[in-house]
Amino acid sequence: MPNSAITLASSSESWLQRTRALGPMIDKAAAGNEDATELDAEVVEAIDAAGLFAIMAPAELGGAEAHPDEVIDAISELSYWDGSAGWYSHAVLTGGAVGGAFLGVRAVAEIFRGNHFQRAAGQAAPTGTAERVEGGYRISGRYSFGSGTPHARWIVGGYMLQEHGAQVLDGGGNPTMLIGLAPRESVKFHGNWNVLGLRGTGSYDFEVTEQVLPEDFFFNAAAPVQQRGGALYQMGFMAIPCISHASFALGAARRMLDEWLAYARAKPRGAGMVSDMQTFQLQFATTTADLRAADAYVRRTFSDLYDAAIADQVTAEMRLEGQLATSHAFTVAKRVADAAFAACTTRAVRGGNAIQRCFRDIHAGAAHVLNSEQALIDAGAVLVGTEGAETPLTREGYSL
Repeated sequence: MPNSAITLASSSESWLQRTRALGPMIDKAAAGNEDATELDAEVVEAIDAAGLFAIMAPAELGGAEAHPDEVIDAISELSYWDGSAGWYSHAVLTGGAVGGAFLGVRAVAEIFRGNHFQRAAGQAAPTGTAERVEGGYRISGRYSFGSGTPHARWIVGGYMLQEHGAQVLDGGGNPTMLIGLAPRESVKFHGNWNVLGLRGTGSYDFEVTEQVLPEDFFFNAAAPVQQRGGALYQMGFMAIPCISHASFALGAARRMLDEWLAYARAKPRGAGMVSDMQTFQLQFATTTADLRAADAYVRRTFSDLYDAAIADQVTAEMRLEGQLATSHAFTVAKRVADAAFAACTTRAVRGGNAIQRCFRDIHAGAAHVLNSEQALIDAGAVLVGTEGAETPLTREGYSL
């Protein structure tokens, strides 16, 4: 089995170099079967062998516990070659980060058996129930959008805590939500992933059958206790998915720009090519600047948050900045996708080309609750001081 617990200590290559080396293979697989609902198994194993699934996992468990800049490099590069590969991978490596940092000893011994991350992915929306029993919880639930689950050994689910049939409330009177990991053998997959974009992510609906698991396999989403690892997890629980989502948007949009430029250089128009036209040059320069600004904003925001976590000086304002940077990355990515798709005319509407695939993937990713227009509205309400306003980053808890 490939060892996803490879760290940079065993290689002179950067995470970006490792990821880029896989690019042509990933691109070929994506182009060769656009209707596939899962990533090619060889692509998954190659990503695992490069250590990328464990890039955000705690170092003491064999992960890289990488700096946000390195994480952004890796996920954005995967997304550049194939949006589905980037999205699939960010779901799995997020599972490694939160599972490794917040789960108990017994769970970690199984999920990181022999310092090899067994892969965890799923859906943390609290559509399941967890009944407190002696030593653990009796769980069951049905979920949608289980990105990254086709090759995962552990399946993430969100559960509303119950006791004697009634919801358990926290100190603020809110329902208590747990996140737990169930073994794959106890999960039924419904194989119903028929979508416009991100087709290869295998984001199937799934059902966790009723079972009892030890409490080590769960943590409180509203008040996660960090069990291991350093600043990457001290930034705030929601910072982890924000980094990975933003990275996807940046990489997929960068590929869209490159495909647009290649089209313009090859498409005759008048006495020259489309790329010779000043209207194209103006539009391309503007969208390039927008994307570079979004990339810089994401990197600066999460580097600042990481530094603040080291100094134990993270604030709610910093976490909100993380949400804004993520939302802005998707706003720009959609702008790039729309401009390129419109400009590439009939080539863009034909199936089997990267322009259309990027367009579909970016808009599919933007539909996620963390990246949607509503996320910007929520952030805006906090910025203007609306009473009681909050976002996933400014409140404790994982509501995806």
